[in-house]
Amino acid sequence: MIKVLAIGLWVCAATLGSSWLAANLRASEAPQAPKKADFFEGLDYRKTDSIAVPLIADNAIKGYALARFVYTIDGALVASLAVPPEPVIIDEAFRAVYSVSGFDFDHPERYDLAALVASVKSAVNARYGRDVVEDVMVDQFDFLPKSPLGVNAEVKAAQLP
Repeated sequence: MIKVLAIGLWVCAATLGSSWLAANLRASEAPQAPKKADFFEGLDYRKTDSIAVPLIADNAIKGYALARFVYTIDGALVASLAVPPEPVIIDEAFRAVYSVSGFDFDHPERYDLAALVASVKSAVNARYGRDVVEDVMVDQFDFLPKSPLGVNAEVKAAQLP
């Protein structure tokens, strides 16, 4: 019984001694220079919901633009905002896409996405009156032409011989 007690005390003493030695060695190391803050440090990446924007030309809907965006915002700042930025971003994106003129329905891939995200970012920051959104990126942007099987399908089917 005394041997077991002595072994237990020895283990405790060895553990305390090694912990004390490790703490002293760690404390005596030269302090490292503080890490330079990275641009992305503290920023949150958030996705918006998808939006479907009708594209109108010649007084008719020619198709729909489906879009979803990702934006970066300071995590501490978003907690202090009374109005969350997502509805504002969705609203500004809808306005920017809906108000586009001269959309090339034959070549929708030529749509200027860089100008779109720049206008959304500047409009959102202007609405808040300060720089709230750091960056806006396109997560999804698709153009769906109005389907020939949509509302007019019944009329076309009735006209078939």
